[in-house]
Amino acid sequence: MKDEIGRLFKQLVDTVARLRAPDGCPWDLEQTPQSAAPYLLEEAHEALEAIDSGDPARMREELGDLLLQVVFQAQLVADTSGALTIKEVTQQVTEKLIRRHPHVFGDLKVSGTSEVLVNWEKIKRTEKATDRSILSGLPKGLPALLKAYRIGQKASRVGFDWTDVEGILRKVEEEARELHQANAAEDPGRREQEFGDLLFTLANLGRFLDVDPEGSLRRATDRFSLRFQWMEQEAVRRGEDLHTMTATAWDALWEEAKQATATP
Repeated sequence: MKDEIGRLFKQLVDTVARLRAPDGCPWDLEQTPQSAAPYLLEEAHEALEAIDSGDPARMREELGDLLLQVVFQAQLVADTSGALTIKEVTQQVTEKLIRRHPHVFGDLKVSGTSEVLVNWEKIKRTEKATDRSILSGLPKGLPALLKAYRIGQKASRVGFDWTDVEGILRKVEEEARELHQANAAEDPGRREQEFGDLLFTLANLGRFLDVDPEGSLRRATDRFSLRFQWMEQEAVRRGEDLHTMTATAWDALWEEAKQATATP
């Protein structure tokens, strides 16, 4: 099985190299790491959608497309600057995984996940410059909700965190009250700040509930879109105008949409 995986990965690497050969594909030959970068982001999003769908065939295809973009980027950098190869990329990440899992590949004993994460952060800090913040290393373009989640994760690894779900739920209630007060005061700056504090706290609540806030919001948005589009189509079928519907009619149609679009 291991030999087969290695053979298939080498076949992918060789195929990408062939596309970039002088007599390869004109489109591939025109690409640079910068021009191809948007495709890496696009394929990552498509892979997330496939994972959300739970469809193995779709995941197989989209994860393959994402893997292709990683190999393609490595080939582009190798061709344009010679700064790295896919061999070096693969070797570095493998060595890092082994180094940061001494409880698997070494003699270290750990009590559970929380200790694994704390130890991971300690090892990581020895690998980086000592003056770096523990919060360093997150991409600038990371979605804000996901960034809030990851910042909370990183801070928790040195012990700066709530102790339980009830504690953070009380914090959510506190932030909601402060948002009520800011709104009542009609202070736009304070209102924006308190709204941000509430979102940040909710993102960290996700950690305690073992819920990915970015994925959870993405799926909630998809559910809303599906239900709203059903309402639009149903209104047309009934000959009704959404613009003139009463709040009561909206609520009733929304409840119908929830039932009609519910997954088994």
